[in-house]
Amino acid sequence: MSVTTQETTRRTTHRISIDAPAELIFSMLRDSSHWPYLDGLTVYAERVTGDDSGHELRTSVVSNGSLSSSHCWRVFDAPGLRAEFQQLDLEPPLRLLGGAWEIRSADGLSEVTLNHYFELDDDYLAERITAIIGDYGPRELEALRASCERFAMLLQHHTAQGQSAPEPVAARSTAVRAPVVQPAVKEA
Repeated sequence: MSVTTQETTRRTTHRISIDAPAELIFSMLRDSSHWPYLDGLTVYAERVTGDDSGHELRTSVVSNGSLSSSHCWRVFDAPGLRAEFQQLDLEPPLRLLGGAWEIRSADGLSEVTLNHYFELDDDYLAERITAIIGDYGPRELEALRASCERFAMLLQHHTAQGQSAPEPVAARSTAVRAPVVQPAVKEA
C-alpha cells in the first residue's frame, strides 16, 4: 500500500506604505541589531555567519505568551531593495517556511511588501499557520512603519538644523541603534 501526499505551497502577502526613503527601510531590515527596537516582539537578534549580502541569523521572539527561537538564512539584493529569507531547522509539521521583503518607491512614499510561503506535513494546520502569519505580518509591518517614519523624521530634522545628515546605516561598519518606539498594534 502506498500513500501519496500532495505538496502544496501556501502563500501570503501583506503590504504597507511608509513615509520614509526606501533605502532607509532596507537598511533597517538588513541590520538585525535594530529588530528588538522595531517590532516589540523580537528580544534578541544575532548574525551568526555571513555578511551584508547574505547571512545566517538567529532570533528570539515572544510568541503566544512564550519565548521561541528562530534560525534563518537571509539574502539581500541591495540595488533591487529586496531581502529573501528561509527558515532553517524547522520542526514538523512545517517542511518549508520563507519569504521576501520588497521595497519600492510609490507616490512619494515607500511601499513595503512582505511575502511568506510555507509547506506543511499536515494540511489541516494550514489555516492555523496562515492565521498566525496573518496576525504577525501586519504587526511586523506596522512596527517597521512606525520606526522608519520616526527615524526618517529625526534625520530630516537633523539635516534641517544645518548639520550634515549622518551616513545611511547600511554604509557604516558598526551598527547604529534605532530609536526605541513602541509599535501600535492593530488587531484585525
